[in-house]
Amino acid sequence: MYKNDKNQEEQNFWISYADLMAGLLFVFVLLVGAIVVRYIYVQQDLAQKRAALGLTESALSDKNKKFQLLKIRLQENISKLARNRRENDGLTEKIQLKNSDLSKLKDLILDYEQDTNEMQTKLMNMETNFASIESNLTQNQNILILRDDEIVALSEKLLQQSRAHQLLVDELNITKVKIKNLTGIRIKVVSKLKETLGNSIQIDPKSGAIRFSSNILFNQGEYTLKAGAKKELSLILKKYIHTLLFDENIRDYIDNITIEGYTDTDGSYLYNLALSQKRALEVMKFLYESDSSNKELYSRYLSASGRSYADLIHGDNGLEDKDASRRIEIKFRIKNEKSIKELEKFLNR
Repeated sequence: MYKNDKNQEEQNFWISYADLMAGLLFVFVLLVGAIVVRYIYVQQDLAQKRAALGLTESALSDKNKKFQLLKIRLQENISKLARNRRENDGLTEKIQLKNSDLSKLKDLILDYEQDTNEMQTKLMNMETNFASIESNLTQNQNILILRDDEIVALSEKLLQQSRAHQLLVDELNITKVKIKNLTGIRIKVVSKLKETLGNSIQIDPKSGAIRFSSNILFNQGEYTLKAGAKKELSLILKKYIHTLLFDENIRDYIDNITIEGYTDTDGSYLYNLALSQKRALEVMKFLYESDSSNKELYSRYLSASGRSYADLIHGDNGLEDKDASRRIEIKFRIKNEKSIKELEKFLNR
């Protein structure tokens, strides 16, 4: 069940990561698409205004041609009048144009001047608009260039983050493998202990700890081992310690072995603390005295600790089980076990 949960968590992790990357890619595509559409719209609008400006300039050119023709005709009439004056020795002939023609000519000139002024005003306005459009286009082009640079920088940053994330994933995978191997070591040790001790004593399947009832080892309120207790310890405890310390394949992973004494709640905490400490120490002394040739090895790995009634055992009814609470427990700890548990908690989160 634990392995399946881990696999499910890893799949969820990668699915979440894939969704995140897909979201970022979608936002990126929308941003680029918006910039391109805006650029195309500005280009089309500029082309239409240039076409309108070309038509206005063409109309203004036609008006200028008509005005030049009128000027030529007027100049011709003036020249003709001058020639007539010279031919008639200074006599002045009054030349009058027909009222209708003169009126038409004046109206045409006035219309041309008015049209010319309007055309010039429109031309100036269009030139102003054209300059504004050119300025906006330049700004948009500059923005596009800046955004292109931003996109490149963002792509590089995403690439760097992707590489860093991959390194982190690789490190986590390596750490998981290490934790799995170290967890397997405890399973291997527990299996070896069960093989060695058989059914002579119950072994905790998770921690590998064993437990002796104080009623078997000591009299009520005393800390001197009973005669029968030494036989019990010789048959079980020595095999337990030897499996942990005399098998080099196991000993290399053992950090320490602790003999812990526990009491019930009869009496004060300090009284029971002293009693539990003395009982744990008595078991330690038994090991030293019965196997004096391995004192150096024992001193390196073994320790004794009194816990008073700090860890009581309760029955199914929720009340203290005093007989079970009075006990001696022998526990071992794998190297770096505390760090491994913290890492396991972190990875499970």
